[in-house]
Amino acid sequence: MDKNGRLVARIIGGVSLAFGIAAGILAVWAIDRQFAIRGIVQISAAVVIAVFLSIAAFCCLVGYRLVFNRPNRHGSILSPTGWKALGLSFLIVALTMAAIGSGRREYQLLGAAIGLGVLGLASVVAGRAASKRLFWSPVFPPDTSLLTVKQLVPEGFSCGLELMNDNATPMAFVVLVLMRCVGLGEGEATRTMLSIHTKGGALLPMASFEESKRVAELVTAEARNNNHPLVCRAVRVG
Repeated sequence: MDKNGRLVARIIGGVSLAFGIAAGILAVWAIDRQFAIRGIVQISAAVVIAVFLSIAAFCCLVGYRLVFNRPNRHGSILSPTGWKALGLSFLIVALTMAAIGSGRREYQLLGAAIGLGVLGLASVVAGRAASKRLFWSPVFPPDTSLLTVKQLVPEGFSCGLELMNDNATPMAFVVLVLMRCVGLGEGEATRTMLSIHTKGGALLPMASFEESKRVAELVTAEARNNNHPLVCRAVRVG
């Protein structure tokens, strides 16, 4: 993502984070109000409060990840299980609201239930998509040169590191060595790991071929010391 894209993402994340905090405060106020007035939270009020708390939590999480540029290891805002749990929560609340709305003839609740049902189905679909990204990724033969894979060669690339995807090296370890040996920040290291995982490998430009060899040796040594088959090589064009 370019600088303009990141700026837009952070603006959207800031709005989402503010909305989530506001929704959470409103839900807490509603709980306090219900207890103060009736001594017990009625079912319809409890449903609305649960909706607001769910929305608040989700918006805060989305806002945090966008503002601070923190993708998770699944390449998604939530993990596959998290997406499915969120979808199930939306669907349960939607069914409850539909039942209450039908029983009391409060048809505005039926409209809200339909909206929540759509959100629930969308969350389940997102969870399935995240699962596919997690459990399937291309793996090139270890001796493949990524310089021959045009879509993986950055514009203007002359020399740098070549990292290959495999089915055994843990994602967290790849992030760790990218931070420790290559000097990337946590967010950039996570994005690079996800690129390696989803595309089969990555080429990281460096200032010189000598520096590339030095860093490649560090990464390889870390991998071998931890019994991981991660392939990292210094490469150059020509």
